[in-house]
Amino acid sequence: MHNLLIVDDHQIIIDGLKALFAGKEEAFVIFEALDGKSALQLISNQPIDFVLLDINLPDLNGFEVCKSIKKNFPKIKVIALTMHGESAYITQMVKAGVDAYILKNAGKDEILKAITTVRNGERYFSQEVALNMVTGSSATRKKTSGLIQKLTRREKEILRLVIEEMTTDEIAAQLFISPTTVISHRKSLLRKLNAKNTAGLVKAAYEYRLLDD
Repeated sequence: MHNLLIVDDHQIIIDGLKALFAGKEEAFVIFEALDGKSALQLISNQPIDFVLLDINLPDLNGFEVCKSIKKNFPKIKVIALTMHGESAYITQMVKAGVDAYILKNAGKDEILKAITTVRNGERYFSQEVALNMVTGSSATRKKTSGLIQKLTRREKEILRLVIEEMTTDEIAAQLFISPTTVISHRKSLLRKLNAKNTAGLVKAAYEYRLLDD
């Protein structure tokens, strides 16, 4: 039994999603909120496992709500469910810490797949969203065509583990190197990718498709 919060400013969307989850083998206790502030207040008082979050809300937007959830309740899995498939929206939600991003034209099977995927500790992007991420940042990638070549094999390994949210000590153990070496490679990644922190590394990895090969 999992607690699922649906955040959308259209009651008809909430009602439709509630009907989707009704009668499933894996039952969900459904909570609902019509705006961002109500959602955050509810999360403060209820043990929520998953949040289906729209971006367009009447008060706080989805970026702000997602960022707040991840800062104060990092174990909650946030799934963006929105009509916006543009790369700018996707990038902003990735920066906010979203666990999955799917569009409102998704079927019930894909929504359930997204929930299962994030529950297993992985991120999920629908096929259309993933494609928009690639095409939307193609111009930026052309300007930085030499960027991938500048990363060493070891730096790519460490970047992949950083994205998987492994700590410095965990990465060191995984790669059989010292924590000091990991820190050195991480500093190099921050410099080469012009990033200020881990969120910047994640953004660059997605924008430039650094780990596709």
